[in-house]
Amino acid sequence: MSTRERIVETALTLFNQQGSGVVSTNHIAAACGISPGNLYYHFRNKEEIIRAIFHQLTRVGAEEYLAINAARPPETAAAVTAMLDTFVMVQRFNWRYRFFKRELTVLLHHDPLLAAEFAEVHRSHRQMVHDAIARSVGEGFIAPLADEELTLFVEELWLIILFWLNYLEVGGEEVNDATLARGNAVLMSALRPHLTAPAREALAAVKTKER
Repeated sequence: MSTRERIVETALTLFNQQGSGVVSTNHIAAACGISPGNLYYHFRNKEEIIRAIFHQLTRVGAEEYLAINAARPPETAAAVTAMLDTFVMVQRFNWRYRFFKRELTVLLHHDPLLAAEFAEVHRSHRQMVHDAIARSVGEGFIAPLADEELTLFVEELWLIILFWLNYLEVGGEEVNDATLARGNAVLMSALRPHLTAPAREALAAVKTKER
């Protein structure tokens, strides 16, 4: 691991533990076992470190999403399984970068560069959800939707995916397998009215197999 990578990983650990607001570049350098000058050789300030963490989470998140979804066969059972697997993957992934989720509004408010980058990624990811639903309509997994209905449905799903961890934490709940499974149930509750009969049958088969 390079010094730059070590700085990013150390900062991520400290931010998750303490919050980015109370962690200084000197704290990060000390935890890395390097001088502040060495840290500043790689990053001019803490904002640059946070942006580097954001770049990492964007890249790794896309890789993990594609690993689940890119090669799945066009079958309703596979579509159901991929959607459930994706939700759990995203939540576990978000937990790894939980400081960013917790502090999102403040971080974007204080760093216009980060805000611009996040807005672009946010639009891209929401489009991915839109495309996944449109693909599922084409495969007969989701019932056809009018354009306005599709937009609202995508926003509903995106809100659940994006903010489930925040919902748990503000309610004083732990993030664990049980609460992630409950998030999956909430997601499926939003999906179920839009499922076609073959998709409902496939979902029932998946649940039976899991028992």
